[in-house]
Amino acid sequence: MCSCVDIAPGTWANSVLIPCPHHMAQYRRNRNVAGLNGDWIQIDRCILDEIIELWLKGIHTRGCCCGHNKYESFVNVIPEQSSLMLRFGYIMNHPDKSRIDTFKLKTA
Repeated sequence: MCSCVDIAPGTWANSVLIPCPHHMAQYRRNRNVAGLNGDWIQIDRCILDEIIELWLKGIHTRGCCCGHNKYESFVNVIPEQSSLMLRFGYIMNHPDKSRIDTFKLKTA
């Protein structure tokens, strides 16, 4: 369970805005082209340490959510790193079994 109490998904009420990591430069560029601020990423506080740990291991994330005690937590990664996530002990959890890029977080 995460530390969210009465936090509705999508509200960002229990999140922090942090700089996009250097190794995810292409992601930052793509977000900027799409009109989003790619220099910053909003992360739920209760999963921040785990996401930063993944970044330090070189993982390219593409979205995440703690689940707010209403849904299962997840992190999306680039498909090329799915086998690495499995080696780190993560479990795939997308309802569409053809999606190999979505994993359940360990801390939420």
